[in-house]
Amino acid sequence: MMLGFDFWAAAEASAVLFGIFGLILVFLARDIDRWPARLCIAILSSALLSAALALLKRAAAQNQVSHSLFRALLCAEALITPLPSLLVFAYFLQCCGENYLKSAAMRIQCALTAALIAAQWLAHLTGAVSITPDYATRAGRWSYVYVVIISALTVNCLIALFLRRKRVTGAQFVMFLVCFFAVDVIQIILVELYLMAELVRRYLMQRDEAAQQRTRAAVAQMRPHFIYNTLMNVYYLCAKDPPRAQRIIRDFTRYLQNNFTAIAQEDTIPFEKELEHTRAYLAVEQACFEGRLFVEFDTPDTFFRIPPLTLQPIVENAVKHGMDPDLEPLYVSVVTRDTARGVKITVEDTGPGFAPTDDDEPNYALKNIRERLKTMCGGTLEIEEREAGGTRVTIFIPQDEGK
Repeated sequence: MMLGFDFWAAAEASAVLFGIFGLILVFLARDIDRWPARLCIAILSSALLSAALALLKRAAAQNQVSHSLFRALLCAEALITPLPSLLVFAYFLQCCGENYLKSAAMRIQCALTAALIAAQWLAHLTGAVSITPDYATRAGRWSYVYVVIISALTVNCLIALFLRRKRVTGAQFVMFLVCFFAVDVIQIILVELYLMAELVRRYLMQRDEAAQQRTRAAVAQMRPHFIYNTLMNVYYLCAKDPPRAQRIIRDFTRYLQNNFTAIAQEDTIPFEKELEHTRAYLAVEQACFEGRLFVEFDTPDTFFRIPPLTLQPIVENAVKHGMDPDLEPLYVSVVTRDTARGVKITVEDTGPGFAPTDDDEPNYALKNIRERLKTMCGGTLEIEEREAGGTRVTIFIPQDEGK
């Protein structure tokens, strides 16, 4: 008996610890897309409370509290203990891609759970459940009612699992199958372990997706015609103006080096690095469009971090869509300002601009940058037309993320 007591006490304590750790993980990973955070928090919270009540009831029995206080704990346990199983069933339906709020199986499960809670409360309030001197409980004839309802709950779970077995992965099927048969404490630990593993998996998937976005952005912005035009300009300048050709080669090499370095980056980088990349790109373009492209940098605030390939693609879009031989020379400005809430970066150009609703390359690049800003540093990106003509793109990096 002592061995069994030690085992269940350890299991209940483990469930409490797993619940606390799981809730911490959920709050840390709250920005993960498409994760049912509210349902996850509800499962972990109810499981944590259920395990804590079991520990409290065990401690109350050891200290031989009054029977009325012990019965109050039993009533609280009767109310809380069925909730994790009900929420796990809701999570199962969620994994199947089903709206559990409208599911007939979920309605049956809710009705049976309510019947179980009502039966346990009625038994306790009427005194049908007796408490022995060693603080064990005896439900008498009510135990048959409990068995019938719990059996119905299990059967409903198994039928739902069988009918939806093709909608879940093999690991999910095994986990839910074991949970539907396991006792409460073991069920709690299994679900919490699975939820924490799922959080880690989704975090890794999101990180890989962010890396792929950076790679796509780097490849997309290295336009073949830009490389071709640069090399052809160098080819002709080698005979006419060798020093200028050397400068273009130097800046173009720095531009390519920064691009390849950015692809390998998995975190934000100092803004100065991104600014250096942007300067190298603009130096190449200014050499190719001599007298047609003018650039102004007003960047007194550079001590913050930013996702790689953020500023340079925005400036490249400004040049690509703003440079027109039939129009006036293009002016591009890059400005940084440190505000009370964070850092603001503004890129303006005097070109004809483009409509923000167009489904073309610049908007794809801006969408990519906007997603990476939100994911990696909680930043935002806005695009608008200038009153004097041209386009203005504004990036905002929150103070606690940018510094």
